[in-house]
Amino acid sequence: MRLRVIFFILLFFIGSMSNGQDKPFIIDSLESIYDDISPVLSADENTLYFTKKNHPENAGGEKDKGDIWYSKKVNGEWTKAQRLRGPVNNLNFNAVIGITPDDFIMYVVGNYKSPRKGGISYSRKIGDNWSEPQPIDIPYYKNKSEHLSGSLSKDGKIMVLSLESFSSRGNEDIYYTFRKSIDEWTELRNLGVDINTEAQELTPYLAADNKTLFFSSNGRGGKGSRDIFYSKRLDATWTTWSEVTNLENINSEGADWYFNLINDGENALMVNTVNSVGLGNIMQTVTPEEVEIEPEVEKSMTASSQSVLALNNSSSKEKQPLREKIQVQFEVVDGFTGNALKPQMLIKGVNEMSKSSYSEIVMGKNSSYKTKLFKDSIYTVDISVEGYIDDLKTIKTDTISNNDKIRLELLSLEEGTTIQLKSVLFRRGTAEILDGSFEELDRVYTMLKKNPTIEIELSGHTDNTGSAKLNIELSQERSDRIKEYLVEKGVDSKRLESKGYGGARPIASNKSEATRKLNRRVEFTIIKI
Repeated sequence: MRLRVIFFILLFFIGSMSNGQDKPFIIDSLESIYDDISPVLSADENTLYFTKKNHPENAGGEKDKGDIWYSKKVNGEWTKAQRLRGPVNNLNFNAVIGITPDDFIMYVVGNYKSPRKGGISYSRKIGDNWSEPQPIDIPYYKNKSEHLSGSLSKDGKIMVLSLESFSSRGNEDIYYTFRKSIDEWTELRNLGVDINTEAQELTPYLAADNKTLFFSSNGRGGKGSRDIFYSKRLDATWTTWSEVTNLENINSEGADWYFNLINDGENALMVNTVNSVGLGNIMQTVTPEEVEIEPEVEKSMTASSQSVLALNNSSSKEKQPLREKIQVQFEVVDGFTGNALKPQMLIKGVNEMSKSSYSEIVMGKNSSYKTKLFKDSIYTVDISVEGYIDDLKTIKTDTISNNDKIRLELLSLEEGTTIQLKSVLFRRGTAEILDGSFEELDRVYTMLKKNPTIEIELSGHTDNTGSAKLNIELSQERSDRIKEYLVEKGVDSKRLESKGYGGARPIASNKSEATRKLNRRVEFTIIKI
């Protein structure tokens, strides 16, 4: 009898140990007596950024609302946290929203130029440091709360944010916005009543499938003051979601929030207050078994065109003209052979009249490539196929008809292929790269990162006006500057050659300004695969 009792006690003890392993635990090297919140991993998951409040080493000392700190992963263990140096930390509350897939753009809480306006800024990585954050443009941005939290999607194209803005149901609601460029995003749109309650929905995190949403709420009951929940988006409107589920196994009697996945979704980071006097601890946990993340981003994803700005009255809606839509089919082919390709395509629409972005569509390699587009708009089509150079095409729908087939050609990654960088511009007469150029340069960087054996020549060209010697010098300086930028981002300089040709290689006549401007260009040529 005594042996049987001992046996059952051992079974119970072992079972309790097993269950305990799935519970959140504090990361020992990051445990502190301060309020630690907002953990965000770099894309390579080797650097953990988080906010530490009221630390004496913060920019504002012990009264500081929060500075960004970081820890490095060394031999599988997190190092002791250090405060991030540089202009990213100031006297205001500082926290990371997310970092782009190339680890070179960081989105942070706050407007560093005009703090009272609030909002989000971006910082560019320069060596081991981060540049002074610049504000991003989110049309009609307004936050009536002191709280702002959120996350950047894995692909860097969507932000989900918690704030109190137009159309909020109660306090903080969760909104989403799509990226148009590094510093331009679409209007905020509310995720709707399936997610948001009359209480607070905080710290949203969008999984890599761009469908599974995790967030913290105090409006749905649970174990403590805030619990972590999750839901799946069911269609392309971004306002229809599955039944919200409480992740009971990881929630505590304290406040649980800032949940985000790591290690390909096997584990997660989060923050809770159960082991401190109302202060946050950064925890790690096993991802609950009930959570299922799609292996790939869904085939089609279209943003709702509904603005967060409510119409003043019902008659306003009647005054809006009915906008015509046309059906189109995209056909993507090899530019040399004409063979059909099956790419992933990202289609972003901009209303040509108001210049505001209202929709975004993602098509996967197994889709039909058919969709409906507004007739009065401009669309950019971002195309990616393995073995080909990623491309960005612009389409004006006022030049096409219903049921048209749009043929797009891609250039393969082969020796001798030359690509003109049409969006890379310089300040007149100098080698200073203008801000709007970095998105295309980052595409070149991404191509080189995805294809580590490729070597390229960067070439600068001018027209034939002025001194031929000065033209060669300027074109050389410009190609050198582009090479320098790519090296700063991590490309081995041995993979890059730079050459200034001046006006020696025109692609058009130099007899008129209309054709001369075609000769002022920057290109890259693949010289080795």
